[in-house]
Amino acid sequence: MKQRLASLSISLASVVIIASSFQSRSALGLVVEACKINVAITGSPYPCMKVVQDKDPMSSYAVLREPANKERTILAPLADVSGIEDPRLLTVGAPNYFEDAWNERSAAISFRAMGVPPQDFALAINAASWRTQDRLHVHIGCSTPRFRTLLKSHKTEIGGSKFTKLKDSGWWAKFYAADNLSKLNPLKAVADGVDGALSNMKNVVIGVFASTLPDDQQGFYILARLIGASKSRGSAEDMIDPSCQF
Repeated sequence: MKQRLASLSISLASVVIIASSFQSRSALGLVVEACKINVAITGSPYPCMKVVQDKDPMSSYAVLREPANKERTILAPLADVSGIEDPRLLTVGAPNYFEDAWNERSAAISFRAMGVPPQDFALAINAASWRTQDRLHVHIGCSTPRFRTLLKSHKTEIGGSKFTKLKDSGWWAKFYAADNLSKLNPLKAVADGVDGALSNMKNVVIGVFASTLPDDQQGFYILARLIGASKSRGSAEDMIDPSCQF
């Protein structure tokens, strides 16, 4: 048994070392697979922070620091889901990885962020054409100053009835009144509400920003952009401050 565990530790260490550079687009998938195997054999989620198992393989996930950037926290499914473009994510009963990421935010963010107000937390996912890894992952952190300013400057344009294309920004935005994401799947909301998104999900980038309106109504701003449309650009890394330092 000890020899088996030693061999496993060496194998896991090799996977982490190989994947740490993120030079391969499958590196994240290798790390997640290592976490899944380690939990099954030893009970430890290493090299992940946490592994959550579900009867539905698609609903199982891992929370981990990005191998190439230990400050970034991400959530990735244990199932082989390449990214936002996977058609299974829009089917009835599909897992809501944004909800999972929101529920894991307190465990995922460093101790420095424990005093951060809930309205500053944010989540984001990259388009297939922008990401470096072909394993879906949701970035967890806080909104960057750039996007706090963007939302503040366009707050009068953003409503709750439909997605609005913000002037001179290339972003579509909508506000949803909700305390959590249990009844709000941002992927489905964007696919159904943003022009051209459903047929071109591989080129969609999505950000979810917790917010409290002046009347104390809690909710979430959902921002979406089609990469390549009108030369628009955007990434999850631009939206998320992983350390929540202000």
